[in-house]
Amino acid sequence: MALFFTGERIGLALDRVGHSKAKAVLLDFLIVKRTLRIKGDASVAIAQSEPAYISALEELALCGTDGVTSPYINVFALTDNQSGYRSAKYKSNGTNSTISNNPWQPIVELSAEKPRRASLRAGYEDHLETLFLKGSTSDQKPSLDETAIWYYRATDVDALTVTAVSPEDRLAQLRQQFVTELAITQSEIDHLFDPTPAPIATGDFSDVPADPASYLPNVAVASAVTPAAISRVCSADLVIALSAKPFVILTGPSGTGKTRAALKMAEGLQRGVADRIKGSLFQLVPVGPDWTSPKRLLGYRTPFGETRTKADGTETNDSYEITETIRLILRATHPSATGLPYFLVFDEMNLSHVERYFAPFLSLMEASNILDEDEAAPLIDPQSLTTISDLLQREDATSPEAEAAKLLVDNGRNLRFPSNLFFIGTVNVDETTYMFSPKVLDRAHVLEIDSEKPSDYINGAAASELGGIVDIGIALEMLRGGIDDREGQRHEVANPGLILDRLVTELGFNEVQAGIIRDGTTRALDGCYGLLGPIGFPFGYRSVKEAFVYIFTWIKGQTLQGVDTDTIMDAWPDALDKAVLQKILPKIHGSKRLLGDSLKATAAFLGGGDANTNPAARYALALGKTVEIPPAGALALAGNKALELSRRKLEAMHGKLSATGYVSSVS
Repeated sequence: MALFFTGERIGLALDRVGHSKAKAVLLDFLIVKRTLRIKGDASVAIAQSEPAYISALEELALCGTDGVTSPYINVFALTDNQSGYRSAKYKSNGTNSTISNNPWQPIVELSAEKPRRASLRAGYEDHLETLFLKGSTSDQKPSLDETAIWYYRATDVDALTVTAVSPEDRLAQLRQQFVTELAITQSEIDHLFDPTPAPIATGDFSDVPADPASYLPNVAVASAVTPAAISRVCSADLVIALSAKPFVILTGPSGTGKTRAALKMAEGLQRGVADRIKGSLFQLVPVGPDWTSPKRLLGYRTPFGETRTKADGTETNDSYEITETIRLILRATHPSATGLPYFLVFDEMNLSHVERYFAPFLSLMEASNILDEDEAAPLIDPQSLTTISDLLQREDATSPEAEAAKLLVDNGRNLRFPSNLFFIGTVNVDETTYMFSPKVLDRAHVLEIDSEKPSDYINGAAASELGGIVDIGIALEMLRGGIDDREGQRHEVANPGLILDRLVTELGFNEVQAGIIRDGTTRALDGCYGLLGPIGFPFGYRSVKEAFVYIFTWIKGQTLQGVDTDTIMDAWPDALDKAVLQKILPKIHGSKRLLGDSLKATAAFLGGGDANTNPAARYALALGKTVEIPPAGALALAGNKALELSRRKLEAMHGKLSATGYVSSVS
């Protein structure tokens, strides 16, 4: 039967290790040890892009699931003043920052290339006590057993100790298992831990996992803590938008979790396929204000590299500045990556002019959908790709990027925009940033993340996910579907309405149901076009097509989650609402003189109104002309549903326009 430590026993372990001689940095050392053990290598990157590091962090420090204000805990710092809790940022600026400090130099050696790889220096054992233990003689070293009890706080210990006949035997076996899983040496035990067996009794075990609230003092915990359970879900809206279009812009106030939403999804997918790939599925790209060309992403050739001998025996100094972006794109082209999504996450994407540094991607993400592979322009010229391949071979011929580059060169292929590459950009709009041009907005879905009320943070309420949650497994299936659609150019049709024919051929809807969705979508788009076109915001074929693609993708996602056809027919206007919000409205901006009451009129239309209702879908244009929706053009959706999200967005924009004289949708 299953057997778990009780909350009382885990709490006792926390109290004992928290009041030992251990310094807080001992946790960072154990995280490095566990990361090296998982990776099975002598050096490893302590970075968010490394799945082994994320796994080690969660095993040793996770105290709460998604939405908890302080999801991590340093058990060696959990004293009476509760100073041991760590925020979500600990993942990015915790251990990896700590081990870069000068006191760690005798312990850890860091490589020069980025992400910097950590390895243990020769003779590091002689410095362990100085760095990781307090000088006080009044406290004991941390108990090895109590540390192991924390490590296995949510584990079925019966599965690890099947030969145990007593509580003491069981704890002894767990101690040895803990030592093995972290590759703790006898020298490390001698220097850092008290190996004396800890007291244990039959009553210290239960047949159900302990509720974290029973052993974690003064912290709001959303649900039971299991490292395997973290990030099993992600934002449904983000997944659907990416499945429909490989470029998504996340906007909203600073600090609302835009980057968190993107990384949470990517990390969850990474763990789901970690046993099948080498290297990371994603790369966080912090955009700088001085980015004026694509070289920050695509790198550049340089004649000033180290002297090396080429395959033909000649010497050269020709080199290439290989960026992390290029490495990820190469990994995405590797044969083992077929059908798997790879992500470039641009943090503060509009801190510089997007049209300048992102220009090749803006062009090629469209061209790849309509051109055959041999016709599409390469991201890197063939000569540069040969140089990149040579350098990667010298660096590590077994890395996935080196293997991918060599295959491309050997087969005479160019590095092109892969169908399984996705882009997520996070943006803040303030005096330090640049506005997006219509060219950029037209090629993306724009999702807005709202801030939470302060009381939600204070009371420990779980943060909501944009559009609700979707299981990581379903997210992977949806993204794979998006990749297949792009590779097969399934949405490249002459009439975008034909996209909904796949509801009948693939998802089990009938012709009447598909017709209802097609007609409702067409009427909504016609109304928006009629009201926004006269003020300078018409939209073209791309926006119309991608609205239909989004609705199809949204419905497909519902079916993958087991929602029946009748329920979807009642709810599909929600997909139309988000399509309008994400594809039609983002380009709207301007002054009161330009926009007038057009936003108010469009909001009325999306709420089901026409020229004769109150509020009216009508506004006055210059020279006495009136723009309006006749009663016959009003929306008539299932259950008289309004496109509520889009309507509220337009009303809020109209209010801001009236107050300030200017408004932009992306703000």
